[in-house]
Amino acid sequence: MIALDIRTAFLIIGLLYLILPTLTWVFLTGQRSSQVALWCGGGLLAGAGIILSGFRDFVPESVSLVLATLLLQGSHLARIQSLRMDLRIPLRIRWMLGTIAIVFLTFLAIHFGLQDAQLRVQYNSSIGAGMLTYIAVLAWRIGRDEQSRSAKWIAWVYWLVAMAWLFRAYSVQHVGGDVNVLNRGLSSQLLVLSALLSSVIGHFGYVGLALDRSMRRELMAAAERARDEENLRLSQQIAQLDRQRSLGEMSASLGHELNQPLTAILTNAQVARRGLKTGHFDSEQHAGFLDKIVLNTQRATQIIERIRSFIRPSASHREPVDLMRITLEVADLVADEAHSNKITFIFPENAGRVMVTGDPIQLSQIVLNVFRNAIEALSQVEHREIQVTCYRNEARAMLRIRDTGPGLSTEMLAMIGKPFMTTKPNGLGMGFSISSNIAIQHGGKLSVANANGGGAVIELNLPILLEAKP
Repeated sequence: MIALDIRTAFLIIGLLYLILPTLTWVFLTGQRSSQVALWCGGGLLAGAGIILSGFRDFVPESVSLVLATLLLQGSHLARIQSLRMDLRIPLRIRWMLGTIAIVFLTFLAIHFGLQDAQLRVQYNSSIGAGMLTYIAVLAWRIGRDEQSRSAKWIAWVYWLVAMAWLFRAYSVQHVGGDVNVLNRGLSSQLLVLSALLSSVIGHFGYVGLALDRSMRRELMAAAERARDEENLRLSQQIAQLDRQRSLGEMSASLGHELNQPLTAILTNAQVARRGLKTGHFDSEQHAGFLDKIVLNTQRATQIIERIRSFIRPSASHREPVDLMRITLEVADLVADEAHSNKITFIFPENAGRVMVTGDPIQLSQIVLNVFRNAIEALSQVEHREIQVTCYRNEARAMLRIRDTGPGLSTEMLAMIGKPFMTTKPNGLGMGFSISSNIAIQHGGKLSVANANGGGAVIELNLPILLEAKP
């Protein structure tokens, strides 16, 4: 395992815990509630407590240890209450205050009364592990009840942090681990890595959970109105909500993708910092580490910009669009989800440009709906491929997307495309209908059939942009 500068890591993670809840609060402007306030507030308390722990050698123990412990225990309880409110079983205020008082007073008795540092670490680690495990249980229950992947990601990441705290308690008791968390050791490094994951994936997962709920409520309301008025304005509104809901479902996966360059930035910065202290690195080596930091920063920026450009509301407009290029961009958007499901994309080698006239965001939405449906269908089979071809057929542009899934039944083929018809247990049945309407508005057609040899094939047929060269 990489030897981390624990103090620097604690300060960086503390800053992430201050920044990400703030961004979550800002991002969820339209979905703010007591639950969101408690979750974000709990994150801020955790950030303050982690930063105080990082300054343990520079500030009085009453601040760096005692106050930090109170802040961390309060942060766990705030997030527990947030999830319990989502489940409509909130704790009573006096029970919350009583719980935090008992837990904290017991800590004070061990710290100041018994003055047993080893027992104090075991107590704090066990209490922290217990609270974090309970957060994971509540998140898993929400994920099960609401069929939310984002909530399940939250559950997994908090379970990992709980396991890291349990290992620290075991390490201090049986392996002779250091009671000072800032001293380098395996248990401290596991805490740092698990906390880094929870800071990023936990908050991205919560954003996904909040967006998923909000978009579901708005989509169902819009779908009811769509029974009576199928006009262009309402269709565009539903399409925008569908894009947001799709990214809401994918946010935990995107958070994992974003966590990779952030972890690389942290690691390279720590190595460069140690090199500066020891003087072992020359200017060329330092430049190399800085280049890696810049590269991973640009990578994280590209991921964020890709998400923003897809979810940003905008008026429909027509422009020349390379059909193959937007297909590749959408494939990048779902790449992490596809990889986690062991799905391979197959694109033609040296594919030329196939130009059409249209709205790139709306056309991207068609491709995203097709890819995500294919990913879900492929979960039922062992051989998992999505094959993409894009070509000109006289005056038409053809995009064919085939999966190696189980295909569609005769009854489903007859019903597909009708609003509110879906095979998903929690689906709204609007994805193909929205995509088909977008294709029609662009002078084209979206069709679905079973492919020879198994699987389903979706074909998007659009007018070619004759002025463009292939």
